[in-house]
Amino acid sequence: MSSWNPFTRNTTSRKSIGVIATRDYDRETRRLESLEESSKSLTRDLIKQDKSFDDFARGQLKLLHDLSGSAFINHYDQQQTSTTLTTNISQLINDWKATAQHISEQTSLLNEITSKTIIDSSKRLTLALANVTNAIKKREQSLNDYIKIQHKLDKMNEKLGSSTTTLTAAANTANNNKLEQIRKQLNEAKQQYELKNQILNNELPILHEQRAAFVYPCLEAFIEAQAHYCDQLEVAYRNLMGQADVGANSTATLDEINAKLANIKSLSIVASD
Repeated sequence: MSSWNPFTRNTTSRKSIGVIATRDYDRETRRLESLEESSKSLTRDLIKQDKSFDDFARGQLKLLHDLSGSAFINHYDQQQTSTTLTTNISQLINDWKATAQHISEQTSLLNEITSKTIIDSSKRLTLALANVTNAIKKREQSLNDYIKIQHKLDKMNEKLGSSTTTLTAAANTANNNKLEQIRKQLNEAKQQYELKNQILNNELPILHEQRAAFVYPCLEAFIEAQAHYCDQLEVAYRNLMGQADVGANSTATLDEINAKLANIKSLSIVASD
């Protein structure tokens, strides 16, 4: 929000006008403020999530690209022709690369759906709320105008009431005309304020009630997209494990990985704990 917060009402205005600022109006504007902040926060969080998923997919592809061109990998493959080594590491990397490419495509699809279902919708909601916020500012300005004219009328009445000077007929006529003009301005300002206030009092509750009808379909589509993405990742990695002849028993697989890590740590080039 801007530095001037339209949701913070003027307490002096309340005291001067009385029942103009109602409790219901205060509640609805607080709800609006909360909805606007939640919408902006959700947009920020999902943009960060999309970037994180995209960084993961891109990072995996870059890693595999670097491995494919590695002199170490090429040397390892050359050794296979003259030794009994059975692991074709180049084929493993190619299979992994195909899996990573599939994941990258699914990530792009997820980010596109996220943008359409949540981020774009949230931006449209924020824009709509900004229009309502502008209406609140105009109502507040109308209230301030009303108060200023009321104060002006009060000072004029006080000045004339405390005056001990006998005024000429012309002066009295001028003062009466001025009072009448101020009263007319006050009545116009009051009508303008009450019109804006009534519209907001009618529309704000409706806006709050309809938020679910707008938000829930977006969230439902987003959750379905997330579930599909996770399912695609699971299938892709399971297929990769099958191509690499990795056992399905996760406990046995972890034990094998830990054993290999222990052997690596025992090498002199790796510092021990």
